[in-house]
Amino acid sequence: MATIQIRNIGPITDTGIITLTSVMLVIGKQSSGKSTFLKILCFCRWMEKLIMVSDEEAISQYTHNLKFLKNMKQFHRFNDSYFSSSSSIYYEGDTITITMENILSDVKIRRKPEFETVRYNTKLSFIPSERNLVSVIKNIDQSYRSAESDVLFNYIFEWGEAKDSYTVEHPKRLSFTDNIEYINDGGNDLIRLIGEDKMIPAYYASSGVQSAMPLDVMADYFTNLVGKNASVSKHDLANTLARYLGKDKELTNEMLKSISNKMKYQSVQLFIEEPEQNLYPDSQRNLTINLVCALKKAMPKGREDGMLVMTTHSPYILSTLNVLIAEAYAMETMPKSDKLQNIVNKVCLFPSSAYSAYYIQEDGKFADIIDKDITMISGNELDGVSDWVDDRIARINEVLYGGD
Repeated sequence: MATIQIRNIGPITDTGIITLTSVMLVIGKQSSGKSTFLKILCFCRWMEKLIMVSDEEAISQYTHNLKFLKNMKQFHRFNDSYFSSSSSIYYEGDTITITMENILSDVKIRRKPEFETVRYNTKLSFIPSERNLVSVIKNIDQSYRSAESDVLFNYIFEWGEAKDSYTVEHPKRLSFTDNIEYINDGGNDLIRLIGEDKMIPAYYASSGVQSAMPLDVMADYFTNLVGKNASVSKHDLANTLARYLGKDKELTNEMLKSISNKMKYQSVQLFIEEPEQNLYPDSQRNLTINLVCALKKAMPKGREDGMLVMTTHSPYILSTLNVLIAEAYAMETMPKSDKLQNIVNKVCLFPSSAYSAYYIQEDGKFADIIDKDITMISGNELDGVSDWVDDRIARINEVLYGGD
């Protein structure tokens, strides 16, 4: 199983060895390191994807001149102060390992022995908390400028790719509402009430729609790419064929299979910051369920497991995942129960072991908050307010009504 450990980067002191699962949740207070973790994990997964679909030069390009660290800092907007001589990253993926032991030495990237037979293509997308920019700033794709490609530039580019699939004839029904659909009409982002002809620009939509609309659309588009041909340049295709033909001068079935794996997306990986932004609790629940269902439905189309990694402050996101975990555990415990068959949503059914959740503590260390006894995510860390409310109400009632 793939793992990652991050030490002494930004607010993070030590994540411990984090096992990557299909659905991951990271919670913590503001500035505790949630986004730092998400960005580093995404970058490592992207690096592995790049190496899996590229030629022999990919590794050497990132293991010299501190390019791995420089590119990660530039792309994900990490300030130099995030790193120190004790900063380290240990990543073991499906096909490679990445070791960064300090910021003054180049990383070590090694292919695993089974690299050639296991390598595959995957679609990654980092959906940032600033995602409503595509709605609140008109012509963002033309007005946003960056000296080099960064996470926001990449997000805007991917949004432009994703939205083209949803036209007046093929709108996207938004999962977090009951009656709204998204339409791209000649590049214009429009919202329409289902059953009505009137459409309004997303620029004038509510903040909840502006925030969740691009997330919903992109998740739908990218999960539907699994099993389809990836965009591969003629240069990359030529290099791939040359690499195989250079060895044996003849393409075997095994080589053709490997090339096919490179040409098609075998999985999808979504990295999402705070999906709950500006949403009513019901909408948070619906959006979360839709994300998990979309990931689940994509998996049979490829040969690799996908990933959904989310950061959140929301108890409703956590509670929704707990329901899905409870359904999974119940089905594992009583798989032949007719009553459960009528309750459980099988479209979203992952094994209970496919879920993981972590809380970033005050000291910057990660704590596993899956309660193994009840197989659920502990919500204590998100509900510190309840104890305060109980205490204050008790003290007020003591004054009002007396008592010892």
